[in-house]
Amino acid sequence: MAEAGSGVSGSGRERSDAARLLLAAARERFAVAATDLLLPEQARLTEWQRLTAANLLARLIRSIEDALRVPLAEHFADHEPIHAALSSAHVPIALPILERAQALGDADLGTVLVRRVEEHRFWKAYGQSVGEDLLFALVRDPEPDLASEAMELVIARSRRFDRFQEPVLGHVDLPAELQHKLVWLVAAALRHYLTQQHGQRAVDAPIEAAATAFVSQYDEGGGLEAAAARLCRRLHARGRLDGALLTRALSEGMLPLFVAGLGIRAGLDHAAAWEILSDPRGRGPALLLRAAAVERDDAAAMLLLLNTRGRLFSGVEGDAAAEQLELFDSLDGASAAEVLRLWQADAAYRASVARVSTRSRTSVEAA
Repeated sequence: MAEAGSGVSGSGRERSDAARLLLAAARERFAVAATDLLLPEQARLTEWQRLTAANLLARLIRSIEDALRVPLAEHFADHEPIHAALSSAHVPIALPILERAQALGDADLGTVLVRRVEEHRFWKAYGQSVGEDLLFALVRDPEPDLASEAMELVIARSRRFDRFQEPVLGHVDLPAELQHKLVWLVAAALRHYLTQQHGQRAVDAPIEAAATAFVSQYDEGGGLEAAAARLCRRLHARGRLDGALLTRALSEGMLPLFVAGLGIRAGLDHAAAWEILSDPRGRGPALLLRAAAVERDDAAAMLLLLNTRGRLFSGVEGDAAAEQLELFDSLDGASAAEVLRLWQADAAYRASVARVSTRSRTSVEAA
């Protein structure tokens, strides 16, 4: 059964609604294109980044959808058309509906996707090095608790790739609030499908039950970033989270371990450390390394790694590593820590400061 207003035939009201939807879609397309054209070069994603992020998002939504479809198919076992549709592994339901509704334009979701894309790009650049992997060396550490946490990170890392070594973003690697939001969005899309395509009305109770059961099983501590933070905290407590270890983690493409380690040394959470490190102007790495009290030789090695094959800061032109090292030399630890003090504040506060600052700057530039 087609959705109301989805066609161009029928009553005048239906034709009017189709025209309205067509107008809205056209305006949206050109608005998005114009926004992209006006973005500065360093803020614009490459085509590879776009495609990889889109694929990650599609697979993420499908994994959540599949988890909800199983109990729903069981619930509607006596309704053959619905059961067959929900049991089909070849037809995605939620993603097309969410894309049409433009329900996935979430800044937090976009941030997580871009971070995962950059992490994979760095892994492709450095993660295929020959020799003993740092994590496997830590798995054999004589301290049982440290070895156990290293093994947890090895397992979490294995979930970041499919059998073709392509990147995967599992729902367990999402912040809890974002994971909950996506589960309920997928649930709403399934509700839309069942009511609009199958005319089913008694859907809210089974959908809510399926989504609630799925959310209740979520453990944010099971993700890779959480595992990296636990390992780094233990290494830091033992005085082993030094520049040499962080440089080795970076040289082996373990960007999450590197970011977690720098964040812990600087008193920042993983998201804050990532945000500073990915400063498009290129100042963030030097500030973070100085605030983390990294020795100069180690800082130079890390900056070189960040700005060569990995090209984490692809928007920075020129000899970025040399310029960042010069900035590192000009700073003292106290000054760097003071600059980064804002990133130790509540995340909602940081987001509000950024929003106000962006709007204020736009107003000044427009005046």
